[in-house]
Amino acid sequence: MAEVTVSSELIERLTARIEALEKKLDEKDTKDKKKKSREKSTSKKITDSVSDITDDVIKESGKIAGSLIDATAEAMKEGANALSSLSDETDREKLGTVPAAIVGILRKTMDIQKKALDKFEDSYEKYDD
Repeated sequence: MAEVTVSSELIERLTARIEALEKKLDEKDTKDKKKKSREKSTSKKITDSVSDITDDVIKESGKIAGSLIDATAEAMKEGANALSSLSDETDREKLGTVPAAIVGILRKTMDIQKKALDKFEDSYEKYDD
């Protein structure tokens, strides 16, 4: 076999090249780690945002549902009061007062929607606390 001789200059150039490549590899590894860290950070932010939005939707849905129930109950109560008022104002012996009683009832029933909406608004604010 023939003996191969390598000059010290070639060895120095190869050593310098190896060191330069190792340095590039370390820099690439550092960049990759930073990129992965940013990706995890972005993913966490997105997950937190979705979680916050979900919590807000659930909270608002509960407030709306509770307020609707309260408003419906208020409308039913006012309707019952109007019917009760009709029976109070009409007497079988005084059939002539029926038209006047109906007019009175109509006046009272006009306020039912307003009272129901007011109740909804009050309940919505109450559930906000």
